[in-house]
Amino acid sequence: MLIKLKRKLGYIKRGIFGFFQNDFNQPPSPQPEIISFTIGESVKENPIKCFQIGNGENKLLYAFGIHGNEVGTIKLAYHFLNWAYSSRQQLQNCTLFVIPCLNPDGYKLACINPEYFKGGKTGRFNANNVDLNRNFDTPSFKQKSEWSFGKDYSEKEDVYCGKYGCSEPETKALTEFVKKEKIQSLFMFHNAGKDVMANAEQSAQKLAKIYSEKTGFRFVKKGHWKELQQTGTAAEWCDINHIAYVEIEGSTRWGSDWNKQKEAIKATLFANNI
Repeated sequence: MLIKLKRKLGYIKRGIFGFFQNDFNQPPSPQPEIISFTIGESVKENPIKCFQIGNGENKLLYAFGIHGNEVGTIKLAYHFLNWAYSSRQQLQNCTLFVIPCLNPDGYKLACINPEYFKGGKTGRFNANNVDLNRNFDTPSFKQKSEWSFGKDYSEKEDVYCGKYGCSEPETKALTEFVKKEKIQSLFMFHNAGKDVMANAEQSAQKLAKIYSEKTGFRFVKKGHWKELQQTGTAAEWCDINHIAYVEIEGSTRWGSDWNKQKEAIKATLFANNI
């Protein structure tokens, strides 16, 4: 009973903050000069937009909004995009790709019904009710799996992961784009666990530690991450394809978190620009 009461009070507190963050923390519009194109479409044929800055040898992809209810990540994407464009002269060794919203169908639902006082879960899945971060084509893929969340990821919920790996147009578009462009590092943004994780690639581990130090987010070691027994994830897919993968859980569901994360984004980006 006490645990349920604490959880309810936590939802109320976060909901009040979330209401103000969502209404008064709107993202900037992208600079019109930035190159943009689509990498594919969602289930409901909404475009999955991608922006490009630079033409350097080191190809980096920053993807946001794979879970559409994590609306703060989409806001963060546009802050980051405009900063990167203004700093492009310092990033000449990089080609920077930014996908602000990988799950536009879910994001639209979350905007209509943000569920401030229920944890903001609406919109997490795509229009086929698939958890896209369990839908990658990996050996561990299962049609049904678990979503771990809450403090120390101790709460569990069953989720549908699709008919097969990359069955969904959103994950298919992302993986095909990564292969086509020969992406070397993929940063995936979530919220709101306040931690940083990386796959087995040595460069990813280094970048995740830098991100953790700059934000104060907990650095999750590989062993602990594996204990969550996540299936069909982007991290595992990147391991198989030898791509450095860093996953960031921000500190707020509805706010941009830019002030909290900007120094970490800059530090890891400049580390990649060497």
